[in-house]
Amino acid sequence: MKAEVPEYAVQDDVGVDPHTTALLVIDMQNDFVKQGGSLLVPDAEATVPAIKGLLDLARAGQMRVVYSQDTHRQGDPEWEMWPEHCREGSWGWQIVDELAPSVDDTVLRKLSYDAFYGTPLDHLLRLWGVDTLVICGTVANISVQYTAASAALRRYAVVIPRDAISALEPFDFEASLRQTALVFAGRVTTAAGVRRRDNRSGVPSLSSVDARGDMTGIGG
Repeated sequence: MKAEVPEYAVQDDVGVDPHTTALLVIDMQNDFVKQGGSLLVPDAEATVPAIKGLLDLARAGQMRVVYSQDTHRQGDPEWEMWPEHCREGSWGWQIVDELAPSVDDTVLRKLSYDAFYGTPLDHLLRLWGVDTLVICGTVANISVQYTAASAALRRYAVVIPRDAISALEPFDFEASLRQTALVFAGRVTTAAGVRRRDNRSGVPSLSSVDARGDMTGIGG
């Protein structure tokens, strides 16, 4: 019997406050994204324009931007499960040129699927006063999903633009989004659906629904 992923909600618009939101770009590195990469995710390169749009939105609104950079060295046990990939210092380890971090962005080297595990990510987010994460990148059902779950368990609101993530298989892609939406109350939208809402200046949301799913006034 073939399994099918049950439906989950996809929101047209999700409003986020740039002062309390960070954009988290997961593992958009040559080994995963580019032809010749050792662990290529076929659809990853097609997500680059959507992620670029999110970066433009974040930087224009002075939103914090954090990149995770999957990092491995000789003898890493992960290479017993997967082909060698993201060797520190190699071409495959580098973040793709189209999404290169700016001087004001934060890049965290991560050793496992979860971007919180063994990194100062949670500490930094709390110092910055962040309570909401917009998560994009690859792989949807691995590092994206485990990072989203870890964020939700730490009581961050999670927003995932579905056109800005990618997976090795369509089933894995859809199942990861449903899991995040169902189990962790994550909000699924598109890159164009992420809108800035500035609570400090009194500017109304461009969306009728905020990142936690509470109803707000009519957007401007």
